[in-house]
Amino acid sequence: MEDLRDVRHYLGGAKAIGSPQTELDFVAIIRKGLPASALESLRTRTELSEETIVNSLRIAKRTAARRKQQGDRLKPSESERLFRLAKTFATATDVLGTKENARQWLLSPNLSLGGNPPIKLLDTGIGFQQVIDVLGRIEFGVYS
Repeated sequence: MEDLRDVRHYLGGAKAIGSPQTELDFVAIIRKGLPASALESLRTRTELSEETIVNSLRIAKRTAARRKQQGDRLKPSESERLFRLAKTFATATDVLGTKENARQWLLSPNLSLGGNPPIKLLDTGIGFQQVIDVLGRIEFGVYS
């Protein structure tokens, strides 16, 4: 599936988050809180709208703007949701072939996910796992 290099890239690269080599390395970074600049990096690199991202992360738009302006860090819970979105986007791009296909898939209702767009489920661990499972089924040619 996706390469963690892509996840690091979407979150701002080594300059913003360091160089985690495994998902386990992300634990300390998430606990500390990702820099608010990671939101803008993800927005720019995925071409998802800021509104779509903050809504999926359950962060008020004004709060996100204030944190970016002040150079603050996201809360650990917000950081984890941002990581989930970056990981899902990287996985979807890998499985579906292009960023545009990944973006379209994330935003479209999916019958395998109860008719929900995948991006709407990334705010919980269970929803995130279901989205990753569907991508795994797609990757291996199982109807999803």
